[in-house]
Amino acid sequence: MTTPAATGPSVVRTGPARGGDTGLVVCLAFAALTGAIVAGLGSPIVWEVAQDRSVSIPDAQWGLIITLVVGVVGTPVLSRLADGRLRKQLLIGALLLVAGGSALALVPTFPALLAARAFQGFGYAMVPLTVSIAREQLEGVVLLRTLGVLSTSVAVGVGLGNPAIGLCVMVGGYPVAFGLAVVVAASAAYWVWRRIPVSGATVGEVRVDWPGALLLGGGLTATLLVVARGDIWGWTSAPVLGLAPVALVLLALWVVVELRVAAPLVDLRLTCARGVLGVNLAAFLLGIGVFGGVTVVILVVQRPVDTGLGLGQSVFVTGLLMLPMALASFFSPPGARWLEVRLGSRAVLALGALLVAAAFAVFAVLHSALWHVALMMLVLGIGIGVAYSVMPALIVARTPEHRTASATGINQVLRLMGGAVGSAVTAAVLSTHTPAGAVHPTVTGYVAAALFSCGGAVVAAALAGVLLPPRPGTRP
Repeated sequence: MTTPAATGPSVVRTGPARGGDTGLVVCLAFAALTGAIVAGLGSPIVWEVAQDRSVSIPDAQWGLIITLVVGVVGTPVLSRLADGRLRKQLLIGALLLVAGGSALALVPTFPALLAARAFQGFGYAMVPLTVSIAREQLEGVVLLRTLGVLSTSVAVGVGLGNPAIGLCVMVGGYPVAFGLAVVVAASAAYWVWRRIPVSGATVGEVRVDWPGALLLGGGLTATLLVVARGDIWGWTSAPVLGLAPVALVLLALWVVVELRVAAPLVDLRLTCARGVLGVNLAAFLLGIGVFGGVTVVILVVQRPVDTGLGLGQSVFVTGLLMLPMALASFFSPPGARWLEVRLGSRAVLALGALLVAAAFAVFAVLHSALWHVALMMLVLGIGIGVAYSVMPALIVARTPEHRTASATGINQVLRLMGGAVGSAVTAAVLSTHTPAGAVHPTVTGYVAAALFSCGGAVVAAALAGVLLPPRPGTRP
């Protein structure tokens, strides 16, 4: 079966992979996993933070919001800088920021905790940073396999990190989890320093579009605040009604700037090019489904049994239930590559999205036993592994080599934005189905939220089928 050449520059080297690449691949995978584990540290500890720092649950949730804000703003900036010759230095610097920020959480004040979570937001930039290094240093089949591993690192990191975080909370509270994050991030920085080569002389310098970065940062931050806090502030409250138009104006100005400057932070023409646009929209919609749906699952698993719905499990058990997702995400990319050769990337991406949708559809029907959750997590992990593993190859095949980091970075940002939207809409759905004076939503609320996540994944599959080029394979 022949594979047509992709349009644009060749991106996958045809020669054999260079010897000694195994250690480099493992090092990059560890760095990417470190970012995912640390960035997702706040989800299981909201209740513990509220109790320990004497703050309300909504205030404790700022530990989640501020990490997403920094991730959304910092990822495209670091990704653009990584298109130059300082890729290794940027990866080390981001890991050290994460390690130093984690240490701040050991200071017993709530502002210190927020600062720590802000620094940990740079963990979301690990995927585009490691992808750019992989593309420069690797080739052939090794490159394709590494791209799949790095793209699924967020799901794998969350699945592997949550049990460890839950165990730390059981042993000594959430400060122990932040102490572990310091050790892991610092170790990753040292390993990268020792193992990753510096970029070659052929890699040129880059200019950062700082006006575009400020506009994008302000617009995305305002949007994320509206999405994440709208349910708490009230969708008709003054903060929401004030921030929403500000976000629209800033993002509109950002589009104008990006279309006019010579070296834009995000090449909108490239981002919206045929093939790439479909991948980016699918990433956004899958982010809505995955983040929002997993939130529903965690709430049901931890909800007390005596409320009539819920499994009454601890943070540690909840983390263990996510292991099937992590393992399936890690081991499914080889199968996705096998299918890609036979069916093409468009079909494989759509298949992965449909598996994600099937997982939440299963949960909407079956959610009364632990094995129900384990089953849906397994299906979810396979879907994530299949869909996310082909995304980097699709982007890389249509992106000039010197713009790899920024192109994959905006894809990562769209995943995060989709996750924020999914989480906010899930909260709104559950709020709507919470009776007056009650603490917990009704069963219908959880089912509706799960079906919403299912719908986001179905739309992602449909867009992949419509917007991606109808030809088998993507490898040039």
